[in-house]
Amino acid sequence: MRDRRQSERLPSILEGRITLDRQLQCTLRDISGTGARIWLPDAVDLPREFQLEIPALDQSMPVRLMWSNGRTHGILFLEELRSLADSDPDGMPEPLSSPQPQPDLQGISKGLAPLTEDVLEDARQQLAEILELPADKIKLKLEIDP
Repeated sequence: MRDRRQSERLPSILEGRITLDRQLQCTLRDISGTGARIWLPDAVDLPREFQLEIPALDQSMPVRLMWSNGRTHGILFLEELRSLADSDPDGMPEPLSSPQPQPDLQGISKGLAPLTEDVLEDARQQLAEILELPADKIKLKLEIDP
C-alpha cells in the first residue's frame, strides 16, 4: 500500500479538543505538518469539517475528516500547523518542571525538532500522571531506525 502523506509523520500523544456542539477530548496519536491520526475514548461520528485545538502547540485550526475507523480518525489540517520553533520565544510558557536533558534528536529534521521535544515532554508528563510518579523521575529515549 502506497503512503499518500505529504509530510513526515511523527508518533505523538498530544491532547486535542474537538469543537462541535460540545467539546470532545481526543489524543493525537500521529502528527505531521499536514494532518494527524486522532483517537477518541468513544466511537463518535465526526462531521466532514470541524475545529481542532492542540493546547500544547497553543493552536486551534479547522480540519477535514479524511477517514474513520471506530474511535480512530484521520484528519487533514486546513491551515498550516505552526511548530514551536515558529512561536515568539518571549511568549513561551514556563516549563512545568525542572528542565530535563534534551533528547538526542539525530535523524529528526531541524523544523520538526521543537515539535518532537514537545511530544516527548507531553508523553513524560502523561506517564508521570498514569504511574503516579514525579515527572522528573520519568526518562524517555527516542531512537529512530535509519
